[in-house]
Amino acid sequence: MAYARFRDYDGVTRIVERTGATGAKAENALKEALVERAKVHGDDISGDTRLKAVAEQWFADEIMGAKAYNTERRYREVLDLMVLPGVGMLALREVTVARCDRFLKLTAESHGPSAAKHAKTVLSGVLGLATRLGALEANPIRDVAPVRVETKDVEALTLEDVQLMRTHLYADEDAIARDIPHGVDFMLGTSARIGEAMSLRWSDLNLDADLPTVLIHTTAIFVKGSGMLIQPHPKRTASRREIPLPGFVVRVLRERAADPSHEDLVFPSARGKVRDPNNFRKGWDTFKKRAGYEWVHPHVFRKTAAALVEDPELAAGLLGHADSRVTKAHYLPRTTLAPDVRDRLEAMGDDPSPTHRNQRAVSPIRGKNRERPGAFRADQAG
Repeated sequence: MAYARFRDYDGVTRIVERTGATGAKAENALKEALVERAKVHGDDISGDTRLKAVAEQWFADEIMGAKAYNTERRYREVLDLMVLPGVGMLALREVTVARCDRFLKLTAESHGPSAAKHAKTVLSGVLGLATRLGALEANPIRDVAPVRVETKDVEALTLEDVQLMRTHLYADEDAIARDIPHGVDFMLGTSARIGEAMSLRWSDLNLDADLPTVLIHTTAIFVKGSGMLIQPHPKRTASRREIPLPGFVVRVLRERAADPSHEDLVFPSARGKVRDPNNFRKGWDTFKKRAGYEWVHPHVFRKTAAALVEDPELAAGLLGHADSRVTKAHYLPRTTLAPDVRDRLEAMGDDPSPTHRNQRAVSPIRGKNRERPGAFRADQAG
């Protein structure tokens, strides 16, 4: 029998023992046991492990099945198209701040700043796992230069724009044939995402109540091999919400309810199945090019609803945001009118004539604007 005192992963020292046919075999068995015991979960990973292997373990452990389907798919795309081709064959000990910084800059040049920001998020997750498993001392992504994405002005329709656009939309025979106007009205009146609208069932509506409402709790997604499906939860937990319906949306929905072809889904495809949001987008794109609304995409309807609400907290609740920070940053147009503080600034405009200045006892200016040679002082006047 061979035994030793071993300080375990939790900091507690324990006796570890092994036996063998001979003393040497017992000692070798003990050494192997101690090496194995020193490992933490996933400890096949070391400084010589390729980043690609860690990325696959990270995706399997932390992303697959833990995120919404479209989010999982997006992470997979970022891995396959950017991260693995760019740095996947590096050993972990070779993944330095400088190399990560260079990779992200090249990604920004070739794919754009937004793609580089996604790549940074994914790479940070992968290297974070390597750090937790002891293969890296620190996550190098923490020290790379920020990925700068140009902040764009929030694009939203004004009330007059909406009214004019709806007039054109309901007069467009092709748009009507493609079943576009009612979907646009629903998104404008509820702030629903296009996937949330396409997954809507009649059972989600309560049109006969004193306060008509719609329950937003699903979204339409495309699953490879299965086609269009209804995901039983929206994009985020906070996105599950019940929305009071404005009158014009109620009228639209009652009109659709009278159509026998709309049996289960409110906005079905031509074959009565779950409608692909991309199919709706194509119909909208065809209309907007004819009507001169090239800059308007379906997400603008969501931003328009928020802009017309104006109040950040109310808009956040309507949009299904966890708090109003995202709402303020990406959904509400920035005001161009500063607060009216004229009464506080007016004092600076008093009569600057010498006679007026002599009536005041002026203290010497100190600090950055201290007295300079040749500077005029009020107490020297006259």
